[in-house]
Amino acid sequence: MNVRALFLIGCGAACAAPSAAQTYRIQPGEWSALGTPHPVLRFLEASDDFGSNAIVDLEVGEPAAAEVVNLDSVDHVLVIDDVAWTGVEIPAGDTVAFEWPALPLGSYRYHLDGERGNYLQASGVLRAGIDADHEFVWHVADLEAALLDTVAAGGTWNAATYTPDFFTINEAHYPHTLDDPWALVSVQLGDSAIISVANAGQMDHVFHFHGFHVEILQSTRSPERVGWLKDSVPVRRGEGLTLLLVPDQTGTYPVHDHNLIAVTNAGFYPGGMLTQIIVAP
Repeated sequence: MNVRALFLIGCGAACAAPSAAQTYRIQPGEWSALGTPHPVLRFLEASDDFGSNAIVDLEVGEPAAAEVVNLDSVDHVLVIDDVAWTGVEIPAGDTVAFEWPALPLGSYRYHLDGERGNYLQASGVLRAGIDADHEFVWHVADLEAALLDTVAAGGTWNAATYTPDFFTINEAHYPHTLDDPWALVSVQLGDSAIISVANAGQMDHVFHFHGFHVEILQSTRSPERVGWLKDSVPVRRGEGLTLLLVPDQTGTYPVHDHNLIAVTNAGFYPGGMLTQIIVAP
């Protein structure tokens, strides 16, 4: 499949047929920072275990029926960054039917708005019309572990004193990123791989690809970068990006945030936003 051509023509008949209405749940739980549990929120598919936030797939240009169950103790509002959509209000303990909006081809960040929903990591990647043989998803975030406890207890975070100590891809830090088939890019020589990226953190990040350049196919914040071929790709706070990787050499290559603190776990290297590209003959 010519993935770049698919983007240029707007997906069209290559897209999958619309799926049945999906049910999601907002659920509090715990995330472990090097063995220490901290409270978090997740936006999950109804049938999924507590873990990474849901990857939401839509047909390009078509709204999609859904419903969400709020198992949290407070009301929430579901929004999508950089999209003209009023979102959906979800009272605590309630089930709300809604429609995901019709979106152009690309990758987006959805999340629960407000201090609790946003900082406790109820956020994920929404893909509209992404239909390729080799697909990967990087939902990236930075966080200060102690602040999870503060915000969960009703406190607030202060941008002036914010000191992130964990950096994640799909709610996991290295080396656990290598256990995630969405985060670990494993392909064969010459394959076309699509990588959907969304930044849920409180800061901008820059991903550096060893061994390869990637093409920026779509950006919600920087459309002027579409068509660029780069080995280092900025991802602004709240931004959604779609990248095309066509590997031209075999081997194992790291991909990481170019900010050195972001490849540590509580200051210990290596960690954080670090994964690999594995290319087989």
